[in-house]
Amino acid sequence: MVHHGFYSAYHNTTLQPHIVAAVQSLLQQRNGFSVMVTGHSMGGALASFCALDLVVNYNIQDVQVVTFGQPRIGNPIFASFYDSSVPKTIRMTHGHDIIPHLPPYYTILEERTYHHVAREVWIYTVDFGILTYETTRVCDETGEDPTCSRSVFGDSISDHLMYLGTVLRTEHSSDSGWWLSERQYNSL
Repeated sequence: MVHHGFYSAYHNTTLQPHIVAAVQSLLQQRNGFSVMVTGHSMGGALASFCALDLVVNYNIQDVQVVTFGQPRIGNPIFASFYDSSVPKTIRMTHGHDIIPHLPPYYTILEERTYHHVAREVWIYTVDFGILTYETTRVCDETGEDPTCSRSVFGDSISDHLMYLGTVLRTEHSSDSGWWLSERQYNSL
């Protein structure tokens, strides 16, 4: 089982054949290159489907994935299949980022619930009195390590918009509604 919206956003668009053609063309021109697919938020979900598509349907080897703030995209059976097909995957999560907590994970319905693919690297803040610093934890291979981002309540939009010191946003457009000034970002 996979999330229909994310799956359709990758597979049922005119973009997918162009991505595959571009990757195949580059690999023919540059023998021995690896492919790295990356994305943030919904783009992370699409990057995961893209990587799986390249490996399973087009037999492209050595595909690597790095996502930032990716939501869950499938059930545990899908996650296991993905992990065995695209083992060089890193899902970066940050603090209390809300998006990696969606769709929700239900321990009661483990086989029917959404489940993350492995390997999470969690960026979190450690406080020692007045000293605060960010550190990372490489999480276990389950995709749902209870000592990583699942150990906190996912309620932060600002953590979703900031990864590795970079504010992630779309191109600046005053009419888009997506662009945030630094003052607006800091007030989140």
